[in-house]
Amino acid sequence: MNVLRLAMTYTPSSKDKHVEPARQCDELRDQVRALEEYIERVNTEILQAQMSNMELEQIFSACLDPMLVIRDDGVVVRANRKMLELLNKPLEQVVGANCCDLLTKKECHLASTTQKTSQTDIDLVDSDGNSVSFIMTTSKLITLDGSEGTLAQYKDITERKNAARALAQAHAAMEHLARTDGLTQIPNRRTFDKSLQLQWHSHLEQQNCLAIILCDIDFFKKYNDTYGHQAGDTCLVKVAAALQRALPNDEAMVARYGGEEFIFLLPDTNRDAALTCAEKARANVEQLGIEHSASDVSSVVTLSLGVASAIPTSTTTAAALLKAADDALYRAKENGRNRVIAAE
Repeated sequence: MNVLRLAMTYTPSSKDKHVEPARQCDELRDQVRALEEYIERVNTEILQAQMSNMELEQIFSACLDPMLVIRDDGVVVRANRKMLELLNKPLEQVVGANCCDLLTKKECHLASTTQKTSQTDIDLVDSDGNSVSFIMTTSKLITLDGSEGTLAQYKDITERKNAARALAQAHAAMEHLARTDGLTQIPNRRTFDKSLQLQWHSHLEQQNCLAIILCDIDFFKKYNDTYGHQAGDTCLVKVAAALQRALPNDEAMVARYGGEEFIFLLPDTNRDAALTCAEKARANVEQLGIEHSASDVSSVVTLSLGVASAIPTSTTTAAALLKAADDALYRAKENGRNRVIAAE
């Protein structure tokens, strides 16, 4: 009886027989559920990555600036629509090609630089043969295949550069107007005065001789009264051109000093050389043969000239040299005009 009870005590019930398998099933279901959640999470992340790639691809393709991605071995792995337009090539001729076959040496050098970022102005010619200017910006990145590469972006600054060039040209034109006599197109008095001061200080330091020739068209008021101011303007233009032909070198200058007066500035020129230049100028004007029936000295337009030269010193001034030339011109007029007189 006791043995039977003991046996009954160790005999498992039908309920106990199903406990272990049930627990295993629960664990298996938990694992399946966890796996499904993991798969769902991974799929979501993959979908988000794909959507991000699609979004980036759309942004890359739609960007109005030409862009391309170049691996460090020089192979182009991506190019947007604007880049294809700039290169004037289809996608299949760009992606997979070496950048040296598509870009200039300067562009390839920038694309292969070890700097994280770089920025340089680039001048190119587009598919229509027009000159275009860009700021090329390069940035290091990791390409889609995991290799290192460079993103090159081109910002069109053609209009900005054209505007800058136009502004520079306008500034140069204004400078030219400020320096030049509007009628004769030779330097004006302002330019002469500035040049005289510069040359005076330079010759003072070097102790070289500086010369000035001051000249005046003889009886020009009578010429205007006889032939009219339009003819007078034409006469001034012709005389200015004749005086320019008398300049001994490129460093010399002749300017319109005012009205019918002209003035020469002759660097490194002594008295004799200045007299030679003055005589050539006088002869050039006389040889123009411009009729001047109202002149008291000739039937054609003539010139009177005063010459002065000096080596600048600490006790002399450029104004004194000018006065000496003016005094010489006065004596040329007093002595019959159409002649050259040197300062005493």
